[in-house]
Amino acid sequence: MNATMLDFRRRMPEIQGAISRRERVTVSSHGRPWAVMVAWEDAKPVAPSARDCAAAGMWADRDDLTSPADYVRNLRTRRRFA
Repeated sequence: MNATMLDFRRRMPEIQGAISRRERVTVSSHGRPWAVMVAWEDAKPVAPSARDCAAAGMWADRDDLTSPADYVRNLRTRRRFA
């Protein structure tokens, strides 16, 4: 089912009926798709993985970071200037 933003406001019972029948409802704004609504049971939540993060393993090739805990502890200590 396709619906505009105006339909979304004015025809909510029809849209809810379509979703309860397991139909996908595409809501458009100014002629462009804006959102897709599906029943909660049909939604597949995607859990992000740490391996997919761009920052994962960015320091893996550094030799001076043998212990991340020591590195962070050193960063957090007060700096003493001579």
